[in-house]
Amino acid sequence: MIENRVLSVLEYDKILNICSKFAVLGVSKEAILNLRPSYEIEEVNFLLKKTAEAHKLLYTYGASGIEFFDPITDELRRAEMSSTLSMAELLRVARLLRSSRIVYSSITTIIDEEITALRSIAESIYFDKYLEEEITEKILSEDKISDHASEKLYQIRRKIRRLNEQVKERLNFYVRSQSKYLQDSIVTIRGDRYVVPVKSEYRGQIKGLIHDQSSTGSTLFIEPVEVLELNNDLKTASIEEKLEIEKILRELTEKVGLISKRLENNVICLSELDIAYAKAIYAYSLKAICPKVNANHYINIIKGRHPLIAPEKVVPVSVSLGTNYNYLLITGPNTGGKTVTMKLVGLFTLLAETGFFIPASEGSSISVFKKVFCDIGDEQSIEQSLSTFSSHMKNVINVTEQVDDSSLVLLDEIGAGTDPEEGSAIARAVLQHLIECGSSGIVTTHYTALKEYAFTEPRIMNSSMDFDEATFAPLYRLNIGLAGSSNAIKIASRLGLSPALTDLARSLLKENKVSFEKVIEEAEKTRRNAELKLIEYDELVKSKQAELDLLKVEREKFDKEREKFYTNAKIESRRIINETLEEADDLVGEIKAILDKDEFDGGDLIRARTLRNKLEAQKYKLEEEANVVFADKPVDQAKLKVNDRVYIPTMDADGVVITINKKKGSCDVQIGLARVSLKLSELYMPRKKNKKKDDVLTTIRVDRSNFSVAQTEINVIGKNLSEAMIEVEAFMDKAIVSGLHEIRIIHGVGLKILSKGIHDYLRKHPRVSEYRFGRYGEGEHGVTVVTLK
Repeated sequence: MIENRVLSVLEYDKILNICSKFAVLGVSKEAILNLRPSYEIEEVNFLLKKTAEAHKLLYTYGASGIEFFDPITDELRRAEMSSTLSMAELLRVARLLRSSRIVYSSITTIIDEEITALRSIAESIYFDKYLEEEITEKILSEDKISDHASEKLYQIRRKIRRLNEQVKERLNFYVRSQSKYLQDSIVTIRGDRYVVPVKSEYRGQIKGLIHDQSSTGSTLFIEPVEVLELNNDLKTASIEEKLEIEKILRELTEKVGLISKRLENNVICLSELDIAYAKAIYAYSLKAICPKVNANHYINIIKGRHPLIAPEKVVPVSVSLGTNYNYLLITGPNTGGKTVTMKLVGLFTLLAETGFFIPASEGSSISVFKKVFCDIGDEQSIEQSLSTFSSHMKNVINVTEQVDDSSLVLLDEIGAGTDPEEGSAIARAVLQHLIECGSSGIVTTHYTALKEYAFTEPRIMNSSMDFDEATFAPLYRLNIGLAGSSNAIKIASRLGLSPALTDLARSLLKENKVSFEKVIEEAEKTRRNAELKLIEYDELVKSKQAELDLLKVEREKFDKEREKFYTNAKIESRRIINETLEEADDLVGEIKAILDKDEFDGGDLIRARTLRNKLEAQKYKLEEEANVVFADKPVDQAKLKVNDRVYIPTMDADGVVITINKKKGSCDVQIGLARVSLKLSELYMPRKKNKKKDDVLTTIRVDRSNFSVAQTEINVIGKNLSEAMIEVEAFMDKAIVSGLHEIRIIHGVGLKILSKGIHDYLRKHPRVSEYRFGRYGEGEHGVTVVTLK
């Protein structure tokens, strides 16, 4: 159990007070103010999980918060005991039911596997929408019930309104007829009965019951006998109304009583959710994060901000503890941030153990400690006749008696307030005891002896608060691994102490003190220079890394383009070769078909001659002899030199070596128009070609250099069908060989003989993709437009 004094010193109670203002329910506010840290890591993780889930529900999914309802526990218990609740109390029940329904729906409708703790709470909430609506429909306000709360109540109130009208009507007539006996011509009410104000001297003139008189006795309020029965009926109806209202309230109360236990559980669940939501809202306001927790005494606060310091003034501090050392010894000038840093560590530990997020950067870690001790600030007590030293020593003694290996200890200016040598000795003894007990913590000091001790004891690490060398203004940065100097004489000089006195002060310092402070000062200068160099180095690394990343992106882009280029080139070359071979085969086949005829006419001769001319016109050139034999071994890297020809199997391409870098095992190879960087292991000996004539497989390339420019249209108007077809076929052959994609055949409209014959030919032609009549502006039905494959 952590002492309340420790919680107060670390200002834990102030955090609870701020957080409680974000809660909606009074019971939740009170519960937050009474929160205490847990030292069980499982419970701490569960508390942080609930806060994280609440944060996600509110700020990721926009879940509804808790709707306010009044404290209602007493009312629920009375309802359970069949004590009729008032209209105001039943409305409180309705607000509880409404809040329960909204929260249940808000959480359970969100599908997220990470939200389990708060979902479990929400699923245990009971709600009854019908009872909620019944109460709010029947009870209009805390003192008014609806006419339609029941059929009987409606009839009673209808009767009351009618009787009221009758009474008023009779009395108004009576007032007009007896105005001379009346003090005023009005109708009023006394004791729920309608009366008229009669002058006392005419008392005998008005028959009826006297209900009241004025303070002077000059006026009597008399109920005339003419309305006596009507008033009696009205009174009876009012009693019936009251009884019916009591019946309605009793029936509603009975329904509440049946579910009172469930509603009491709702209050508990809603309060628990309200607390989690309050923590999440507070975390959002601080831009806080969920810390990682451990039980290994490891603390790593990254850019932590004290939550009680204004955001525009707070300076982030990074602190690490518990890796290679258990204690931090913080030194440096006063007002440099030592105490704030120490309190930050203690407060963050308490907050994490209570399920609060901490205002720090992502990746921050907090350890769970069963005990937290601290001695911070001046606790001098006049009443107890205790000096500053005595009050601090009482706290230190208490720490040394209770400390163990699960303790976090925070000691500010240990051993201060007495003789420096004795105080330093006491401080070292206490610190050594704390380390040997296995505890962890932070100690601040100005004692040189403790700084020297920290250099020799591996379980404690020197650290210092940074300051501006020129102005000695604190920078509130913690430098771990380097002792700091108090710089008291320098600060005194800057504040106005005369040079003579500062020189005298330096001369009075012990030689070993001066020597040690000079070592610290030189070390600090070296650290600052190293820090500047490190910043420059980091900037250079970032710049070079950016260049490297850009080059990497460009290289990947180039590799993709290269791969795309070779793939497309292979596909295109295969397509051209296949088409050319198919075309040649078709021409040969057509010539053979003509020659195989037993008889053939002049048209066949013309056709055969045309096909022969086409074959002669096509000049095939042998690009590559087939029956290619791949090299059975890679190149000899030791003998490889610039301008050597090589084969790259992964690209199925030949190339010439341009540059060689044998240290990196890479080279640049010219492949066609492209220059490619490759590993030496990717290179093979050049491909060999078999010279046997019978085995040669050739790759055909069409040389169109001697071809005339092909025409894109032909006009066969006026020719008969056979003449026209000879010219169309020859035109088609030229168009195909020339690689035309679209041609036009002009045949005119006429009797459609030409167009029909041409279309029959085109429909069977293997190289025709589609054909159609011309559109408007293209000749329409007098032209056929042909698309070739």
